[in-house]
Amino acid sequence: MKKLLKCVGVITAAAAAVAGGLALYKKFFAPDESLDDLDEDFEEDFEEDLDAAPERGYVSLNTAAEKAEEVGETVKEAAEDAAEDVKEAAEQVAETVAEAAEEIKEEVTE
Repeated sequence: MKKLLKCVGVITAAAAAVAGGLALYKKFFAPDESLDDLDEDFEEDFEEDLDAAPERGYVSLNTAAEKAEEVGETVKEAAEDAAEDVKEAAEQVAETVAEAAEEIKEEVTE
């Protein structure tokens, strides 16, 4: 059992040494320049996205309530105008019907 643990420990230490050596080699002797380009591209894209983002506008609740009140008043005025127009139209129709009835009555009596 001791030999097995010793063997596993030696293999682990050797693997760690090889991995560390490769990491140092890549960092100092063969740096991967494509990663630097990715960082720069990402930063440029991110800055462009922030510049292109529209400004957010907030509507205060008081302003919204005032607008709703104005719309309500406008609708009320429009309803009153429409009621007046309908009343005038009804009066004109009543006059026309009355005139037509008079004419028919005169024709029948002749």
